[in-house]
Amino acid sequence: MLDFYRHHAFDVHSQNGEDGIIGECVRRMINVGSIRTYRNEGHDIPIIHCVEIGANDGHWMSNTRHLIDQGASCLFVESNYGLYLQCTNNWKHNPRVRVQCSHVNGENVNAFVDESCDVFSSDTDGSDLQIFAGLQARPKIVIVEIDSSLNPEEILFNQDGGAGYRAMLEVAIAKGYFLLCHTGNLIFVRADCREFFPEIADDPVESWESYFRTDWLKAA
Repeated sequence: MLDFYRHHAFDVHSQNGEDGIIGECVRRMINVGSIRTYRNEGHDIPIIHCVEIGANDGHWMSNTRHLIDQGASCLFVESNYGLYLQCTNNWKHNPRVRVQCSHVNGENVNAFVDESCDVFSSDTDGSDLQIFAGLQARPKIVIVEIDSSLNPEEILFNQDGGAGYRAMLEVAIAKGYFLLCHTGNLIFVRADCREFFPEIADDPVESWESYFRTDWLKAA
């Protein structure tokens, strides 16, 4: 919801507040044991595995890099060979990070994501709905790009196949997720974790104004 976004959003490496929102999700899940931790120098370090599709260089506007900085492992997948090389170079000294060069779609996504994935991010500028729909694993947190310029009350797609708010929401609900908030991306949490987010109450279809940042419509 917008209140959750306003209260928790901040950026370290992300673009639109995702670092703060994801961090709050992880904090709540650690507190109830949904995400395991290990003890290191007096601190509880979360045991998290991330997969980021459309990784760019692994640094710029990344939804998972802040988690990696805190000890998470990650698989970055980037289809652009030049960006893949940059990503590989940026993370070559971190054994917890792997980088692959591949185009990802709804048919091959499961070659990259299995049940070890806790946080899944997809930003491909067009294939994200098909990727999410084809995903068989059930990460606890999903960040997926939408075309936020499309009317959130209608099931719409752009000319590149990018999905609007309502289209992506329909897929997520069918897969057993609830909407946490809209940042430009949609951030979903697995339904069995809903009790950790008691402030998320309104129906995201009927009360879309409670979730959707309308400044994206004005900017289009």
